[in-house]
This record gives sequence, structure tokens and C-alpha cells, in this order.
Amino acid sequence: MRKPKLFRSMFDAVFHKPIMQAVDGYFQTFTAYAPRFTSWSGGIYEAELTRSIIERNADHASKLRPEISGTAQPQWTRSLQWQPNPWMTVPQFLHRVSTILDVCDTCLIVPVDGGDGITSVGYYPVLPSQCEAYDVDGALWLELRFPGGDKTLIEWSRIGVMTRHQFKSDLFGDGTNVLNPTLDLIHAQEEAEKTAIEQGAAVRFIGKLSQNRNPEDTRKSAEDFNKQLGASNAGGIVVYDNKYQEVKQIAPQNYTVDAAQMERIEKAAYRFFGSSEDIVMNRADEDTYNAFYEGRTEVFAIQLGYVLTAMTFTPNEIAHGNSIMFSANRLEFASNQTKLNVSTALFDRGIWCGNQVAEVFQSPSYPGGERHVIRGEYIDLDLISQHTSEQAAAAAQTNANIAAIDGKKDGGEDASQTE
Repeated sequence: MRKPKLFRSMFDAVFHKPIMQAVDGYFQTFTAYAPRFTSWSGGIYEAELTRSIIERNADHASKLRPEISGTAQPQWTRSLQWQPNPWMTVPQFLHRVSTILDVCDTCLIVPVDGGDGITSVGYYPVLPSQCEAYDVDGALWLELRFPGGDKTLIEWSRIGVMTRHQFKSDLFGDGTNVLNPTLDLIHAQEEAEKTAIEQGAAVRFIGKLSQNRNPEDTRKSAEDFNKQLGASNAGGIVVYDNKYQEVKQIAPQNYTVDAAQMERIEKAAYRFFGSSEDIVMNRADEDTYNAFYEGRTEVFAIQLGYVLTAMTFTPNEIAHGNSIMFSANRLEFASNQTKLNVSTALFDRGIWCGNQVAEVFQSPSYPGGERHVIRGEYIDLDLISQHTSEQAAAAAQTNANIAAIDGKKDGGEDASQTE
């Protein structure tokens, strides 16, 4: 029995034999901006609020469904149906792509090598510590460097690059540094709350002794007073004698950001990621989710579809209708009345089949459900003149026959009444 090949790292499993070629220098872009992407090690994924937003965006992105069109379907497109690589299912793949894109403003997707250096068997989203663009014999190549020290060169045409906030760089996103002030405010708020709690629990009373005492007597007096503040004091009353001239209680002060300022901080984070509190808290209604889908999830789906199409198919194959797109059943979040109205309209017109309607209501498919039907009063536009003339003639003849029969009935009744 043939044993499976073992790899010392995931890097070996994805790239097999890393490509190392002589380069002719950095690839020059229009903006002369350094063609370099570096994964950001800041705290954007460490803050609770921003991580919650990123996670919810990725959750909704993971519901997308790949749709592959055309006849030129290599092996790696088939992997998109269930498992793009040996370590991820399709939802996990989409979730990670969305997360990397939100955190780094750039996500790189590389083909999983089949072992022969030619065949690709899947897709993998990588997170290199640095990516630089080089000129190799007049073509654009990317050098990927990873935290473990591994590196490889790969052609630009074989790699998928997802970007956000792309302005200065012609190749990569500009990064999420613009969110740093908001992250600093969030961190400052958390530190202020922590400090206030610690200070409030440290010193609660200040006592002034009635006369000067040596340090040992002062320490002993403080210990005696503190014993009365312990759990053993069931009555809750603290008394002191004339050795204390004055005892004052300290009210803890919470130096924290007020509610209005905190709301502005949170809204800044929501704006940056195109989300809202209702989305993050899973309480969005139909209209809110539709707006979120069109503004964020659908944009992600369209870009990912085009990126995977470009890295998978040749220009000739794309020209002949081969493509990869991602779609979602948005009606899953609609009300039952909206589902019914849309399903009825699309089913009656033959646009949807019965199984598609069943899917909207989370029902299983059924035999014959793949057939498309149409209501009888609808007529093919190309045949409308033919159908209209035939039906008009038949209707006219039918109306004439009915009128004749009715005339005979009316004449007979009148004659009988006359007699």
C-alpha cells in the first residue's frame, strides 16, 4: 500500500518545491510607491469591538456559495464545491479570506500545487509577513516571505489579490493604520476603567492621628483600623478613639469616557468595516440585513469571484464564458410574507424551479422539483401575434355561438308567454 507523502510544514504542502529565480529588480508601478505588502501586527484583531465586527463580517461571508460556469473546469475548481484545500472547507476558506482582508486590507490567495509544479489542486489564503513585487524577465512576480523564514516566488497571474482601501499602491491595499486613533481611544477607555477599579479598591479611608507618632505606631494604628473593615465586622459599624483626630472616606472617581464619546468611538469602528451594532449583535431586521449585504457581503463576493476567475482560467477560457462567482440566498433573512411574494412571482414566471422555492423556506428538494413551469396566461413574446389572432378568432366564434343560443332561448321563452 502506497503511503501518503509527508510534509514537514504547511508551506511544503502548499508550494511543494518553492520557486527561486533570478530577479531583475523591483517591479516599477505608476505611482512609484514601494510595491510591498507587510502584514500588520497591530491590535486591530486584539480589541474586542473590532474583532467582533470582523468576525461577524466573516460569518456572513462564509455563507456564500460558489457557482462555476463554463466547460473548462480544471481540478481545482471542483475543490471549490466542498474543500478548497486539505485543511479548510468552503465556509472556513471564505471566513479566513474575509478576516485577513479586514485585518490587513490585502488578502493573498495562492494555488495549492499538485506536486508536479504545473497542476493546481486547490486554493489557500496565505498570510505572509512580507510580500514584494519583482521583475522576472519582464513579468510581474511576487516574493512571499513567511514568519518561519520560508519564502517563494510566484507569478502574479497565478495568485489572487483581494484589496481594500487601495490608493497609494497599484497592487495592494493601503493598510488599516487609519483606524489607529480609534483603537487608541478604545485602549485608553479600557485602561481608565481598570485603573479606576484598582484605585477604588486600594485606599478607602484617610485617617489623621491626633499627635505625632513613630512609624511603627502609625502602621499599628492603620492595621487596627483596617481590621474593623474586614468581613468579621458583622454590624458594619466602625469606631475609633481620640488617637485619631479625623477620618475621611475616599469616594472612588471613575475617570472614563462618557457615553456620548464612547458611542462616537464605536460608530467610527462600525463605519470603517461597513457594519452596525445590529449586525454584530445578531438582531438585524430584514431591511438592515439587506443594506449590510449590498454594502459589504455582496461587494466581497463580487471581488472574490473576479479574483478567482482571473487566477484560474486563461483569457481565452474567460472569453468563452468560464467564470467563478459567489452568491447568497438573501431571502433566508426575509420575512415569511416577503419570501412568499418573491417565490410566487419568480416561480409563476418560470424563473425559479420548485426546488429553489423549497430552498428559500429551508425545505428539502423533491423529485421533479428541478422543472421550471409557467402560468398559462403568459405568452411567449415572439409568438404573441400568432396566439392573439388564433385566440381572438376562437373567442369570436365562441361568443357568436353563445349569442345565437341565448337568442333562441329568449325567443322561445317569449313565444310561450305570448301563447
